Amino acid sequence: MNVTGEVEFTGRIQALTLPAVNAHPTFKVQVVSDDDLVELVFVGHRHLPGFRVGRNLTARGKLLRSTRQVMYNPIYWLKADDL
Repeated sequence: MNVTGEVEFTGRIQALTLPAVNAHPTFKVQVVSDDDLVELVFVGHRHLPGFRVGRNLTARGKLLRSTRQVMYNPIYWLKADDL
């Protein structure tokens, strides 16, 4: 596993994964940009308000690279909806 320094990633929410009822609370969000995909993992959360497929966001945190790119509990900013 390769850990990079702190990075900032901006993209669109492609998928949300909610934990099973009896599972440890872990909310996962797949965010895609033009050329990359990062999975945001929020340990201790079953959901977060404002997260939905199609919404744009920016996340900042340490990026772990193995078979996929993952950020655990990143700082994030949801972008305002287009009117």
